[in-house]
Amino acid sequence: MKKMKINGAFLNANRAWIFLIVVMIIGVFTPKFYTAYNIKAITGNNTLFIWLACGFTICMIAGNMDLTVQYCSTFAALICLGTHSRQKWPWLICILVAVLMGVIVGMINGLLVTKLKISAFIATLGMQFILRGLMYLYAPDEQSIGRDMAANEFLNDKLIKFLPFSAYFLICLIAVLIVWIFLRWTRTGRNVYMIGGNIETAWLAGVKSSRITILTFVISSVLCALGGALNGIFSGAANISMGEKGISPLMIGMTATIIGGTDTSGGSGSVLNTFITMIALAFLKGIFKKTEMQVLVISIIMILCIAYETIAAFRRSKILGIRPNLRNEYLREKGKA
Repeated sequence: MKKMKINGAFLNANRAWIFLIVVMIIGVFTPKFYTAYNIKAITGNNTLFIWLACGFTICMIAGNMDLTVQYCSTFAALICLGTHSRQKWPWLICILVAVLMGVIVGMINGLLVTKLKISAFIATLGMQFILRGLMYLYAPDEQSIGRDMAANEFLNDKLIKFLPFSAYFLICLIAVLIVWIFLRWTRTGRNVYMIGGNIETAWLAGVKSSRITILTFVISSVLCALGGALNGIFSGAANISMGEKGISPLMIGMTATIIGGTDTSGGSGSVLNTFITMIALAFLKGIFKKTEMQVLVISIIMILCIAYETIAAFRRSKILGIRPNLRNEYLREKGKA
């Protein structure tokens, strides 16, 4: 029977789970931390970040960055609550309209990157400002849009009585699992990893890289739009500056993606690990109440992860460059041989 080898590579591959376990141990020494009310509040209030982080993760796996995740979710919340309060449309139609906006934003981002060959960083950065301008046009003088106590109570209520999680959080969990299954168990999902790892190899293998890239941007924007629309209903209101106090939602999503183990150059990563990391970050924020402490601790953790990845990549390239049996060395380094 093969013994499990605990080394740097093993710890790095499971760092999201290790991070969560460490934070949960710290929570044991925090007074009244593990109460049903506190867990429900922490997970519910941080669910929007999970939507954004998973959207950001799928684009990064494909070798791109989607900087529109925050503004796409905010605009979706404004559209969802705005159409409900102004046009009196039912919630399902309002959510679908918000998601349609996400599809359009994702399509535009993908076309800019694939057809016009604009860097994803620049394309999505520009789309940030466009979405911001559209939000001001849509809600120029309103500090807050919409409120529906019945829908608000439904998303805040517990669907499963013995679990301390809101309906909003459980819907997010289902979405994460669907995306995880899509990436891990479908041919298209595996192609996402392929184009992120090496787009030229993917082209030689017959993968339509442009279509896959556009698809990843669309999925990212749809996740953010759906999460933003539901978050507006969950919180009972939507405004242009949602989430801009404290740590930016975009920064939280990016941090969870990197700490979760997604390669910044693409080709590897997992939305499930991003989800686990985001839960750990949510608990960490619940332990450290002050924003400055949250920023400090989260920044240190992210820097350590990036430093490890950089050093590991340098050592791996050095090993593969000077030794003859490259494949065996690589597998041994990964703990697979």
